[in-house]
Amino acid sequence: MASDPLFGWDLTFKTVEKDIKRKSDIIVAFIHWNIIKRGFRNIGIGDERKLSGNEEKSELLPTGWNDKENYTLRYIYEDKLYILHGLNTDGSLIVNLMRSEDLAVSNIATNIEDTVKETSGSIDKMLPNHKDLMHNIKRDLIDSITDRLTNSTQTQTVGRDNSHTNNNRDNPSRFPPQPQPQAGPENSNLWEPPSNIRNVGRSDLDPFAAPGGGMLFNPFSPGRDIENPGLGIPGGLPRGAVPPGARFDPFGPPGFAPMPGRRQPPPDADHLPPPGFNDNMFL
Repeated sequence: MASDPLFGWDLTFKTVEKDIKRKSDIIVAFIHWNIIKRGFRNIGIGDERKLSGNEEKSELLPTGWNDKENYTLRYIYEDKLYILHGLNTDGSLIVNLMRSEDLAVSNIATNIEDTVKETSGSIDKMLPNHKDLMHNIKRDLIDSITDRLTNSTQTQTVGRDNSHTNNNRDNPSRFPPQPQPQAGPENSNLWEPPSNIRNVGRSDLDPFAAPGGGMLFNPFSPGRDIENPGLGIPGGLPRGAVPPGARFDPFGPPGFAPMPGRRQPPPDADHLPPPGFNDNMFL
């Protein structure tokens, strides 16, 4: 037989029944009972964010827990301090649970009148929707902050383990130099990215890389098409780089001859001054 999910509530309520002053007290007592079930222990009231080491842990709500309109309770869970804040505002109770170590916060909010129908009697009379409220407390107030601590610890541990592996994997000295892409049947256009994009830039980190790789650009490297898509040394530009009719001085050293089988480029459009031009204006 499955255990009763409400086991212990009647005993908890009996210890605070005489202290109930308003409906929001019922919600705070119910939240207290839920977090006590999960291993939290109360160490008093207030918002002091430091532990002295002499705190007395208890499953009971402390004296004066509802003396003020708002609530501030201190708890210990797995040797860490948690502070529960309950704020009454506009007919709602907003409850925050903060872990003082890193200020991580979880919260829930509930409408007081819709949640609490009576301030005494059985739980079905006081909290008709107690099952939904219990689910929200567990998921949003407790699990969201305690699981966050566990996941963060696991992530840091895995991160430290992987960092050593990643450093070894990404160390270029552990791998032989990668061949540079050349024009061929599989890569006829050198403007196309290489098939293995992860190797791009690797030679910048490898002092033993083959010459001509990385960011050191050599326009005269073997296999480079100096006319198309050339970058201006010693002649070619990609098609369409110079608009039709534009004045343009071809790149390259003076007197550079075209390669065999290729047409002589046109003469420089600026080789003669335009008609009526007079450059004696400064004489």
